[in-house]
Amino acid sequence: MSLSVPADFGRAAFVESVEAFVCTVDGLEELELLGASRCHGWTRLDVVVHVLAGWQEVLGGLVSRTSDRPTVDAASYWTGFAAATAGEDPVAELMAQRRRTASFARPSSAVAQLRDVAAAVQRGAAGPEEGRVFQGEVLTVGDFLATWAVEDVVHHLDLRCEGAVPAKALGLARTTIEELAGQVLPTDDDVEAVLVGAGRRSAPAGWGDVARRVPVLG
Repeated sequence: MSLSVPADFGRAAFVESVEAFVCTVDGLEELELLGASRCHGWTRLDVVVHVLAGWQEVLGGLVSRTSDRPTVDAASYWTGFAAATAGEDPVAELMAQRRRTASFARPSSAVAQLRDVAAAVQRGAAGPEEGRVFQGEVLTVGDFLATWAVEDVVHHLDLRCEGAVPAKALGLARTTIEELAGQVLPTDDDVEAVLVGAGRRSAPAGWGDVARRVPVLG
């Protein structure tokens, strides 16, 4: 299991994913943001606030440069993350997310902050080529930005909105899922592949052995 993403592609996929997510959120009214997402127990606004917090973490990673050798790549990062969070109580995390979301007076306040942080991470993504330290691991800049492009596109799909999904990030998410599953998914539909691989939809009948290997992203 190995996936190395060139810096230019990881950067392009990440920037595209940020732009697409913000554009989609901007198209939603405040009441629509309070509607259900694909994440069990989360509203669309919960997803927005979760992504906002994630991008704030990205800013920390972008300034934590290192010349050390990578410890994980764009695929093995996810197995390490899964192992680190395996014992967490999903109900406690759900309730914690609701409290974080409730700290905003209105959905529009969260969206305004999302735009500001989006602009900052896009500027930061244009930085030097050195590796990045994130969550105790070292990743190349391409792999670091690729993992966040994948995160972004999964949550983009969580919004349950019509419109274009960022193609580079979507393709990267599918590639990551197939690398983690150790098998090509039996569908031509990248959206279906990502929804199943991320646990947002059950594997269709007829997927055979691969159905037991997914989801691989939480």
